[in-house]
Amino acid sequence: MVIWIIGLSGSGKSFYAKEIKKKISNSIIVDGDEVRKHITTELGYTFKDRKENSLLIMKLCSFLESSGFNVICPILSIFPQHQKKNRKIFKKYYQIYIEASKEDIVLRNKKKIYSLKKNVVGKDIKFPKPYKSNLTIKNNFDQTYKKNVKKIISLIKRWEK
Repeated sequence: MVIWIIGLSGSGKSFYAKEIKKKISNSIIVDGDEVRKHITTELGYTFKDRKENSLLIMKLCSFLESSGFNVICPILSIFPQHQKKNRKIFKKYYQIYIEASKEDIVLRNKKKIYSLKKNVVGKDIKFPKPYKSNLTIKNNFDQTYKKNVKKIISLIKRWEK
């Protein structure tokens, strides 16, 4: 199973991935930021580099799924064509969109991403609406995350049947 978690930088993708991992056995997180940090270090943040990084992450998730892992992948995912392809290449694919107001994200700006001048998704690179998400979660950055995680786990269990 592959759970693809989409959202803008700072929307809570990695946070939700860690919470979901606690509830799903034999799971592994393939975090887009961590892949960049350890594997695709030569890639930048241009549109072309982002596309190459996304394709590599898809291949990595495919390998891990075929090895028996439940893969949780928090990734910006700005390529709807990759989201469409995911539905074909993964045995079980669930897409979750973490929606958060851009104003909240920019105010929080924990990684200082929105302070950069170029190659920022949601600033000078368009963030397209995700293609056919199975679930959209509104992140208000409050305690509703507990209810949201329960909802995600409940749906995953229902999807698995």
